[in-house]
Amino acid sequence: MTTKEENELLTRVENGAPMGRMLRQLYWIPAVLSSRLEADGAPVRVKLFGDCFVAYRSTDGRVGFLNEACPHRGISLALARNEDNALRCIFHGWKLSITGEVLEVPNEVSDPERFRKTVKVKHYPAIEGAGLVWVWLGSGEAPPAPNFEWMNLPPEQAYACGLELHSNWLQGVEATIDSSHVAILHQSHLATNQSDMAATRVNTAVRYKFQDTPYGYRAAALREAPGGECLARVTEFIMPYYGLIPPLGNGQDQDRTVIMAVPIDDTHLIQWYLFYNTEKPLDSVKRTQRANTWPMAGGIVDSPDQYWGQQRRLMKHGNHTGFTEIVIEDFVAQVSMGPIVDRSEEYLCSADQAIVRLRRQLLEAVRTFETGELPKSARPEARDYSQITATGGRLRSIDEDWRKLPR
Repeated sequence: MTTKEENELLTRVENGAPMGRMLRQLYWIPAVLSSRLEADGAPVRVKLFGDCFVAYRSTDGRVGFLNEACPHRGISLALARNEDNALRCIFHGWKLSITGEVLEVPNEVSDPERFRKTVKVKHYPAIEGAGLVWVWLGSGEAPPAPNFEWMNLPPEQAYACGLELHSNWLQGVEATIDSSHVAILHQSHLATNQSDMAATRVNTAVRYKFQDTPYGYRAAALREAPGGECLARVTEFIMPYYGLIPPLGNGQDQDRTVIMAVPIDDTHLIQWYLFYNTEKPLDSVKRTQRANTWPMAGGIVDSPDQYWGQQRRLMKHGNHTGFTEIVIEDFVAQVSMGPIVDRSEEYLCSADQAIVRLRRQLLEAVRTFETGELPKSARPEARDYSQITATGGRLRSIDEDWRKLPR
């Protein structure tokens, strides 16, 4: 059982909370879609860990990431003019570079050249990959940029979309790595799917097996199938918020999914979905459907009084949940728990082993971080993510070694 004290340590990320400080210091954070940033275009407001920032693309195409408040009087730099490779505050005309240098202070009459050099602007390293801007919000020397196999793929082979949800970040991570809900929550969608995943409906009981890794763990959800075969769904958890999801289709050239639950503040997160294929262009039809109809385009009904948009008439006609999209089912499930679920009130079962393992790894990491040491998952030997992929498939029996499945 997770205690109330542990729950606080796991969930709180604002105002210098230990978990927030660890995530900011040790990891790069997916922050905003690259496509939202236009050279000399409007800066984009971004909120992470309860703090407000602006991201923008300069004249020469570089990405800048600054605190939202102008260092002069605190006006929002989202209002700033983006020109000449810098942001110029509309209030008093201060000009700020991507590297945090104050270039001009037009309203300072007494030695403005000397004065501008005394002003400290909070700016943060930013990189781009898979259609996202990634930022590091720590201090000192930045950790190595993540080298996942999707980071340098061309746009036709990797893209991302995201949705802000009224839910703590940990609820998002837990939803990502929980395989036991798939055959139950998503059963109506699996009924029309021709892949092995559809066969999970024949057995909702899950037996878990794990393999610890330097970066987190591999969780194999095993289900016995008719004829003595075993269906294996192997999810990769990578500290602190990455879930690599096995493809729904059969074959190793299928499009793949990564889910990242990033804290906006204590009670909100952005759930990023990243789709990629290392072998070929992504399914363009699905890409268009996701852009136009997924909740990323319009959100979910964020109202308990309206049951988050559930349609009971659909349930009367065979739809299990009353929702028409798989992702909506996932999002509503985690949002309905409340902004921060009280984990001390849970009754966990054997199907929750992946959840328990996640919490233990996060607690161990943040407690280690608090002592001034690097957690195991943040050490150099754990930082090579280049060969990590999720997998799934059929085994001859539940006793066959699932680790031999091709990745």
